[in-house]
Amino acid sequence: MSDTSLSRRRFLRAAGFGAVALTLGPQILIGSRAGAAGHGGITFACRGDGRVVAIDEAREAVSATIETGGRGGTLGSLTPSGDKLFVANNAADQRAVSVIDARSLRHITNVETGNRPKHPVVTPDGRLVAVNHSGLDGRAFRVAFINTADNRVAHTAELPVENTAHTGDFSMHGSFSPDGRLFAIGSYADNRVFVIDTGDGYRVTPLNVTGNPHYFDWYGREMWVTVEFGEPKGAESRCEIHVFDMRRPAAGARAQVIRMPCSHGEAENPARVEGHHGSFSNDGAKFLVCNRGGSPFEGTSVTVIDRANRRIEKHVISTANGAGHAYVSPDGRYALLTQYGDTRLPILDLREMRIVNTLNAGTGGHMGHATFSADSRKAFVSNRRADEVLVVDLPGQRITRRIATAPSGQAQGQLVNRYYNVFERVVNPHLG
Repeated sequence: MSDTSLSRRRFLRAAGFGAVALTLGPQILIGSRAGAAGHGGITFACRGDGRVVAIDEAREAVSATIETGGRGGTLGSLTPSGDKLFVANNAADQRAVSVIDARSLRHITNVETGNRPKHPVVTPDGRLVAVNHSGLDGRAFRVAFINTADNRVAHTAELPVENTAHTGDFSMHGSFSPDGRLFAIGSYADNRVFVIDTGDGYRVTPLNVTGNPHYFDWYGREMWVTVEFGEPKGAESRCEIHVFDMRRPAAGARAQVIRMPCSHGEAENPARVEGHHGSFSNDGAKFLVCNRGGSPFEGTSVTVIDRANRRIEKHVISTANGAGHAYVSPDGRYALLTQYGDTRLPILDLREMRIVNTLNAGTGGHMGHATFSADSRKAFVSNRRADEVLVVDLPGQRITRRIATAPSGQAQGQLVNRYYNVFERVVNPHLG
């Protein structure tokens, strides 16, 4: 709702599906499949140019390039069984989610859901996919629930919008409670959280917050909401984490608001204050939240909060600009601090709570997403501006290979190789 947020969203919309100077047929399969989808054998690179690239993690090479027939598909989710990948086509003229057979590596169908599908998220039992939308349908933004068995929309929730003059994305990311009953999503137009109870006739509970609700993680029925900053934005604005007790969804009492500290450089310039993703560690003991900053993405802070007492345990200054996500390795040892404004990749040691190394890709930038091998020995990291995926040797803490996903276009988006509820945690995706 601020000018800074608006310019940032315009940048992301343009970057997510930039033009690509590559012509392919409807579908190309290359090489052979190794491992099981959703269990560390294949990393899917979701691209904004209408393609999903399947990377064989053992061979560290492209296995297939899959045409989706859509555009802007930079976010996707696997089912818990690993048999299907759902990709949201988010470009300005798109209304469908692409469904991919994650075992045969073939496009199945496109499911129409609404105006600019944003981020598909699958229930813990794999039965439904919730899809929010960046644009409005009428005077509401929509959450569509797709039945994974037949790839049809089972239910649509139309969430009311008061500030229809809002420009930019109307919603960003949602997530499910661990029992799969509650789905939470935020309205950027009205600074409001909607909680949809799928077990009670899709009853909707609205909850007001102080700014744009960007990200949601859960511990049992505790819902932790990362709010970009308290509005109106000023010198004292900070990223905020709003913790709600959702044991009785219709009540939705907020238990606490935690304000994220800033570095000296961030405090000097309010444009550098904008929280992005906050998520729990694998064991749920720590909550890690990143301050990315608004465009041109110069935030560097990562705050670690103790979940049990809700106190700030550590404030870490990242060695890269635009800190966006703290991707936790399956063994829980490291968090890769992926970012939006740099070629560097800080490695946070979660035992010592300090940055122990910073890798540098040297070229490209916006290294936003990561996956890990099951044994935590390898990481695969996206480098959007170079249209590549980097292979990182985690024990050796070095980049060992670059895998090109397209010759040009800056369309490389999220990487996915397992079921998740939040990007950054694939071990114990549901806690509490």
